[in-house]
Amino acid sequence: MESLFLQQTLNGLIIGSIYSLIAIGLTMIFGVMKISNFAHGDFAMVGAYTAVFLMAWLPGWMGWVGSVIAAAAVVGILGIVTERLIFRPLLGRWTDIDIIMVSIGLFILLENLAQLFFGATPQMISDPFRGATLGVGGVSTSMLRLFCLGFSCTAIAALQIFLNRSKLGIAIRATSQNRFAAQLMGVDINLIYTLTFWVGAALAGVGGVLYGTTFAVHPLMGAMPTLKAFVVTILGGMGNLRGAIFGGFILGVAESLGGNYLAMEYQHAIGFFIIISVLLLRPRGLFGTREGT
Repeated sequence: MESLFLQQTLNGLIIGSIYSLIAIGLTMIFGVMKISNFAHGDFAMVGAYTAVFLMAWLPGWMGWVGSVIAAAAVVGILGIVTERLIFRPLLGRWTDIDIIMVSIGLFILLENLAQLFFGATPQMISDPFRGATLGVGGVSTSMLRLFCLGFSCTAIAALQIFLNRSKLGIAIRATSQNRFAAQLMGVDINLIYTLTFWVGAALAGVGGVLYGTTFAVHPLMGAMPTLKAFVVTILGGMGNLRGAIFGGFILGVAESLGGNYLAMEYQHAIGFFIIISVLLLRPRGLFGTREGT
């Protein structure tokens, strides 16, 4: 029983780290620009397909590492184009409904384009470890899943260093806390908006590669990461980057344990039960809603 609990906890931490990575991008964009991007998970889908096609002609470690870099670059560029052409013209509107409806339309558009170009057949990202596993004390998992956990944690740590130590990172945090004050201090708000959307989209692209590596890649795969990212964001606190980090791990472990001790059919419902409970008992999230990241 104890080994089963530890096994499911490890599984939850692995998938939770991917939830965190995708949710962080959504949280950053909301914290700085106040945009709820319902197409965020489809950015992850684009990243996953980028990895599939790159590894088709460049297999092994070179292909896997290259696919992560390519996914970040491709989805980052997609994020810049989306921010400039779609979301920025709507930022001055007095209501958020325009942005929400446009992001839902973008979500549908990306899914249909993926079905048109890639077909509906699920595809897999190649395993550079060739199926190798690691077991310690009755707990085992694949080397690839452990690598995904380590890679996610490293990416999250690198983002924290960037936001806290670099001038651009500090400018992003300042803009999220008070846009007008940051502007008075000489911060180029438009540049920060573009940079934030680029970073958030790139993180989604990387998260999509890890998600597709753990599961499968198909045109409709973006729907679930989008929902999970919003669950994590609300669970941790809207605009709270630390909340998004811990919220992802909490959700991953809760789903893994709940799916084991209850039933797999209820695994995805657990996250929504958690979010309803949080909204009723602690509307600001477990870590509190913040304007800053």
